[in-house]
Amino acid sequence: MKPNYFYQLIFALFISATAFGAENTANHTILISGTRFTYPLIEKWITEYSKINPDVSIKLAQKANASESPDLNIIAHQPTSAELQPDQSIIYAGRYALLPVTNNNNPILSATAKKGLNKKELDKLFFEVLSDDNEPAEKSKFNATIYSRENQSCTSAVLAGYFGHTASEIRGKKVVGDDIYLLSAIKKDSIGLSYNNLGYLYDVNSRKLKAGISLLPIDLKKEAKPILSGNLDEVLSILETAKVETIPVEKIGFIYAQQNARKEVSDFLKWVLTEGQKFNHDKGFLNLNKDLLAEQTNLLSEKFLTLK
Repeated sequence: MKPNYFYQLIFALFISATAFGAENTANHTILISGTRFTYPLIEKWITEYSKINPDVSIKLAQKANASESPDLNIIAHQPTSAELQPDQSIIYAGRYALLPVTNNNNPILSATAKKGLNKKELDKLFFEVLSDDNEPAEKSKFNATIYSRENQSCTSAVLAGYFGHTASEIRGKKVVGDDIYLLSAIKKDSIGLSYNNLGYLYDVNSRKLKAGISLLPIDLKKEAKPILSGNLDEVLSILETAKVETIPVEKIGFIYAQQNARKEVSDFLKWVLTEGQKFNHDKGFLNLNKDLLAEQTNLLSEKFLTLK
């Protein structure tokens, strides 16, 4: 064999092997994108899953990339018909709660400490709608600056929907970017008010409410009152066992297209619904209740029944 031909053959085999390896890796990669405040939990799931499945690469998209189509898209509100395509389905994998929060120095804290605001009073405080004669409806007696995410964000949609409104009817100022920036806004404003999820309100290591903020006193039944003074684990425990009228709770889930389903994706989702649930509390998220978890497990089995 001539030397030149030998080296050409070796080079061709190297390129072929490299291409095969790259293709094989790509086939085993799961790309996840979507609602950013869920990322700490998704990252935890990825880390723990990778320990027992090192051959599967799972990437969490940090920026929107038109050239990449995610295998799983995280959603944290009930999708509209326009958001869910005919070939798409949702597997729910956890829940989250939204609590009203304010600056530590807000006078509203002392004014509402004794009784707490009921759902109707929270409605007046956070939302502005027109009455039948096109005049602004009755306004809350408290002076406050409301901070919320953009109208299309998950938390704005969930908050508004829970109180029977649209996101455009939330009062005050819109904050662009991740929900964590809502905390920065109220820390700078002594009359600032907002809603945020437990994973952002509490330090997930100490399990205590973060410095510089206080929960807005809300009307709670006796068994739920520790929500206002307890640590993160106490709050999660109460919200998983009781429905609290003044606190919105919503599901988070993965949207996927059935035509693009792969065994790697199915296996990851199965793990999230079983072993993965034990990590929800760690990041401030609620578990699915027993019935909903069984329903999602059965749905997953039906959708991915033909995969091998």
